[in-house]
Amino acid sequence: MNGRIENPYWDRTKGEMVAACANGALLRRLVPSSLSCASPTKGRWQGLGTQHCGYCLPCLIRRAALVAGLRPDPDPTIYTVDDLTARALDTRQSEGVQIRSFQLAIERLRARPTLAPILIHKPGPSSMNRQLGERRSLASTVAALKRLARYWQA
Repeated sequence: MNGRIENPYWDRTKGEMVAACANGALLRRLVPSSLSCASPTKGRWQGLGTQHCGYCLPCLIRRAALVAGLRPDPDPTIYTVDDLTARALDTRQSEGVQIRSFQLAIERLRARPTLAPILIHKPGPSSMNRQLGERRSLASTVAALKRLARYWQA
C-alpha cells in the first residue's frame, strides 16, 4: 500500500496546540472525550472507571496545557487525583514522582541554562529538527518547561 502520512503538529506541544486552536468552543466540548493518561485504569482499585490519573507525565502536561489554553474556563477533565496541591504528594510513590522530576529539571535549567541542549531531546528525525532549526526547537522546549514551572508554582 502506497501512502504518505503527514503530521503538521509534530513539533508542537499540547499547550501550543490548545492556545492556537481555531475553534475553542469545539475544543472545550471534545476535551472530556479525549484521553492522555498513561495508565487510565489506575483508579479501578478505588472502584473508578477508566479516567485520567492526574499525576503521570501525560496528565501533568495535559493539565498545564488545558489550564493555560482554556482560560478563563477550567479544565473539565476528571482526574483520579483532582487537586495536586490539596496535600503533599509522596515523591517515593507514583503520584509524586513525575511532578518531582519536572521540578528538578526546571531547577537545573534555571541554575544552568546552558545545559538545555544536553537535557532536552526533541522527538522526530534529526533532519526535521535541522529544517526547523535546532535553536528554535530547543528554545520552544525551554519555553514550554518555563510555562509548566509557572503552572506548578501557581
